Amino acid sequence: MKKLILGLLVLFLVLSCASPQKSVKTPKQTKYPTWFITPQNAVIGYGPVYFIKESGVKEATKSAVDNFVKLSHCYVMGTQTYIQSIKGLDLVYDSLFIHVEDSPADERTLHKYFANADTFTTENMVIVIYSRSSPDALNELFLFSDDCLWVGTPPQDEEYIYAIGSCSQIFTEHKAWDSAENNAILNLARKISLNNAVEVLVNEDKLMSKFDENVNVELYNIEVIERWKDPATNSYYVLIRM
Repeated sequence: MKKLILGLLVLFLVLSCASPQKSVKTPKQTKYPTWFITPQNAVIGYGPVYFIKESGVKEATKSAVDNFVKLSHCYVMGTQTYIQSIKGLDLVYDSLFIHVEDSPADERTLHKYFANADTFTTENMVIVIYSRSSPDALNELFLFSDDCLWVGTPPQDEEYIYAIGSCSQIFTEHKAWDSAENNAILNLARKISLNNAVEVLVNEDKLMSKFDENVNVELYNIEVIERWKDPATNSYYVLIRM
């Protein structure tokens, strides 16, 4: 009886080793419509995915209205303080923020300038677009490429000022995209209006420099040119111009 049990155990072990092993699948990247990656004459809003789809669309539409107001006209104000030492440059204080004046803008106001709304839903996010032209030709879905030419150095020309904003994954995808867009606006403002006050500090006989960067600028008619998500680091990037 013991020999029979032992034989069955050996046979089971052989069969289990011979069975094909399941491969570990890497998570699939999300595809996005062209109008989200490279919007043209359009305003886009983001929202979370809710159990009730209409709730996510409603929040994304509100985001589109807010973005329309912000990109049309906003102020960037505040101060960023850096300490330069032999170890490098460190940001020690940051009060930079985007200010939008109270506006009666709503979805009806948005429809005066944009139309042909489309909606796209990923696993984690609802996206809506309000465009001046039909986005039908831009509905093809694409994966983000492995690299991006403008991430290191934004474009330069005589007509526009360009800036890049980035954000690592924070809680939800729609908040990460929104944060990257806001950071791009802050960087744009820093390019346009920058007043540096330099103060030399001495700390334990080591020379250190303190830089106060004061920003106060009014921005009009900002355009989102392109979005990119780094598949390797899960970081989000937005390119804008004014």
